[in-house]
Amino acid sequence: MTASPSLAGHVALVTGANRDGIGRAIARRLAAHGADLVLHASGPASREGLERSRTLIRQAGARAECIEADLADGDARADLIDRAAHFFGPVDILVNNAAKNVFAPPSKIDLPARHAIFEINFQAPVDLVQQALPAMRARGWGRIINITSESVKPPNLPYLGPAKFIHALSLYGASKLALDRYTRGLAAELHGTGITVNATKPYAVAWTGGADQLARQMLATNSAMVETLELLAEAALLLVTRGTTGLVLNSREILQLHQAPLHALDGQTVIGDATTLISEQSPLRPPS
Repeated sequence: MTASPSLAGHVALVTGANRDGIGRAIARRLAAHGADLVLHASGPASREGLERSRTLIRQAGARAECIEADLADGDARADLIDRAAHFFGPVDILVNNAAKNVFAPPSKIDLPARHAIFEINFQAPVDLVQQALPAMRARGWGRIINITSESVKPPNLPYLGPAKFIHALSLYGASKLALDRYTRGLAAELHGTGITVNATKPYAVAWTGGADQLARQMLATNSAMVETLELLAEAALLLVTRGTTGLVLNSREILQLHQAPLHALDGQTVIGDATTLISEQSPLRPPS
């Protein structure tokens, strides 16, 4: 089922791959090019969605297995990379997608909530990177992709949404900004080793299953404010296959940088490019 470029012989771990969202879409796209996938979720409550992700990949002809670990718990995640390696071999593609937010304004968010956000959004990715690096160094090849957020930037005025929602993204954005800075620093450290480190993010509202109603509302006013998961999956694939490092760019910027077409999650059907806008009639829809 592989298509060019081939990722046969490579093993990818994608965290937070249990929902109809970014993690699942990236996993499906990597699998479409031959990678073996280890799909992560936080625990039993996410098991049904995780198994759905595995089923979709297996139905397409690729190999996939599931793994659970609470990324908020340092001990629970301490051996996650080693556990993932038991399925297909050492992980050489790491996609840190799992994230957490607590919807409270900056003046009221308490210490436990602050700890939880930074633990999952920053500390856990750093731990997984450090666990994965020895095998990547031994192979002389590795790909690290951190999924970040446009919330690292202060919101534009006037707010495009309820102020209480914008304010609630403050600490989430701060945690993702820390991850951006770490991404660039690690990329500089590993430059020339064969291991690349990049970050990408939605440029707009990601059209996930959970955000379907919001996305349709946004389409009615400004289609440029909606992004489908194919864009993020394409950007992630480009970061794996093109060898660039130290990038912290949104999905459209990555496609534009590489002058790349936009494919469906099957990796073969061309459905657009970096300039494509989304409409209700567009083939760019939330994947099942």
